[in-house]
Amino acid sequence: MTVVRARGFTLVEVLVVVVIVGVLAAAVGLVATARGDGYALREEAERLAAVVRLLADEAVLDNREYGIRVSAQGYEMRAYDNRDGRWHAQPGWAPRQLPDNLQLLLEGAVVALPASPGADAAPQIVLSSSAQWTPFSARIKDTSRHGLVYRIDSDGMSEPLVQQVSPP
Repeated sequence: MTVVRARGFTLVEVLVVVVIVGVLAAAVGLVATARGDGYALREEAERLAAVVRLLADEAVLDNREYGIRVSAQGYEMRAYDNRDGRWHAQPGWAPRQLPDNLQLLLEGAVVALPASPGADAAPQIVLSSSAQWTPFSARIKDTSRHGLVYRIDSDGMSEPLVQQVSPP
């Protein structure tokens, strides 16, 4: 007489797998939320550097001057209109508003946008169609965490360099 053995997993084996999957899911969740404000600060610094690189490429491709107007709360991209000789915000280029705890400084001094949004004030960083731009040094700091600062530097010809200038 042949004995047929049941195939499958026991309840204990299934529970062990469920516990392992739960522990792994919790670990992934902790890593994802552990980035915190320091991560947001670095991300904003990298984003500003990427905007400079993008506008520099666009300026060459479009044979047009572009600029970035900086304030303590964020920045906005502008384009120069040769017909009227003024800087204008472009449709589709939304101003970048920094989170409340982050502050952007250009060349060590806090600068402010004009009171009226969309005003045609000249940008502090100008990117020309000749593949050069205004040399600048910008800092993004976390006002809620003392000492955490990222610096974005460019000499006007090479890509912006992002680096942390103070320990977390």
